[in-house]
Amino acid sequence: MKRLEIIPLNNTPHIILDVDADNYLIEGKSFPEDSKEFYRPVIEWMEAYKLTNPKVFKICFNLFYLSSSSIISVKQFLMKTVDLNNSGTKVTVEWCYDEDDDDIKKTGEDYQKLTNLNFVYKINE
Repeated sequence: MKRLEIIPLNNTPHIILDVDADNYLIEGKSFPEDSKEFYRPVIEWMEAYKLTNPKVFKICFNLFYLSSSSIISVKQFLMKTVDLNNSGTKVTVEWCYDEDDDDIKKTGEDYQKLTNLNFVYKINE
C-alpha cells in the first residue's frame, strides 16, 4: 500500500496514511476551497486499504477547525472506516481536542453516534 501524505497549507490539514509506519493522522484546520476534491485521494486510499484486509486500524484526528463542507468530507472518510470495521478490522478513532474546545469535542461525539465506532477522546497537552 502506497503511503499518502498531504502537506498542510493555510486552509488544509496534514494527512498521513502510512501502512508501513502504522501511522494514520489527520490534524490541523480543514477548510479547503473544495473539500470534496481535497478529500478525494484520502477516501480513495481508504477504499484501496480495505482490500488489504487489515486486522487493526487506529486513526488519530487532531483538528481544531472544520468547515461545514469538511465535516461532510470527514464523515465520508469515517464511513469508509465503518466499512473496515464491518469487514472485521478492529477500528479505533482517537479524537484529540483542546480542553476548552467544546465544539471539536462535540463534533467527535456526533461522529461517534453516527458511526458507532470505538472513539477514544484525548485532551491535547
